[in-house]
Amino acid sequence: MRLSKKGWNNVLIFGVLLIIFIFNFRQQLHFSNSTPQRPVISPDLTIVEIQTPDFVMTRTGREWKREPSINLSNENLQSIVDNWQTLPLAALDIQSLPSSDFILKFFVIEQQQPILVQLHQLQDGQYILQVNEDTFLALPIDKLTSLIGR
Repeated sequence: MRLSKKGWNNVLIFGVLLIIFIFNFRQQLHFSNSTPQRPVISPDLTIVEIQTPDFVMTRTGREWKREPSINLSNENLQSIVDNWQTLPLAALDIQSLPSSDFILKFFVIEQQQPILVQLHQLQDGQYILQVNEDTFLALPIDKLTSLIGR
């Protein structure tokens, strides 16, 4: 194939444009098929206390304390709190679930009322978190321990 220098430049330009188009289209296709994900508690909020039926975690200065204590370091407790604000969970389109006995209360500086999170276990072993009244998030079993710390 004999092309002039200008011809090879045009082939090179169109080849690069084609590669850019393919990568861009593939990225858009990937985002359109994925379910929306979000953390349980917004990273913009400052958590000062977490109350569960089993334990209470309280922030005092820069340290976290858990009552009753289970010998977790401050770094481990901080990691648990960070996971509530960073771990992306898939949002679900559920209208309602029966009330759960396992209710977590997140007290944050920016709000007077706590954020209520109910942990639901379905019959098939799947876990769902209900944040306040209107948001439902799928909780895989492997991520449960990173949020509860057990």
